Amino acid sequence: MRKNKFYSDFTEAKLKMAKRRMEAEMNGLDFNHPIRELFTFAWEDFKAGKFSYDGPTFVRSRFKSRWELASFIHDWRNAMGNVGYEIDNEFFSIMIALNYPIELFPKRYLLTRLTIFNVWRHKIKGTYNAKIHIKLYQL
Repeated sequence: MRKNKFYSDFTEAKLKMAKRRMEAEMNGLDFNHPIRELFTFAWEDFKAGKFSYDGPTFVRSRFKSRWELASFIHDWRNAMGNVGYEIDNEFFSIMIALNYPIELFPKRYLLTRLTIFNVWRHKIKGTYNAKIHIKLYQL
């Protein structure tokens, strides 16, 4: 597992590469596709230091780097206190829309069955936010 890092912990070159890589995942999506909007909000919050990112948690990445769009948006939602099965469904909807390899789904699905523990963790810490501020993407 990688260490969580904030935007300010990365070099400018790494950040440009990261943004390009995640934008490249959206090639083929319409210009006004909801995933593009989610990425814009998540990237702006990342730049503002509102959350840190470590890449896919407990599973292998779609790529050899930490920068994977579905995980980035899922981690952003989590950092904003938006956790739960609706958020997990959005995660899988994004993976499907972006044609993630099918072999990445089973382990991620099993891990999301433990979401209730993350919900309780956020509730105990006082960071749970039931109000989802940006509309969920669902297929």
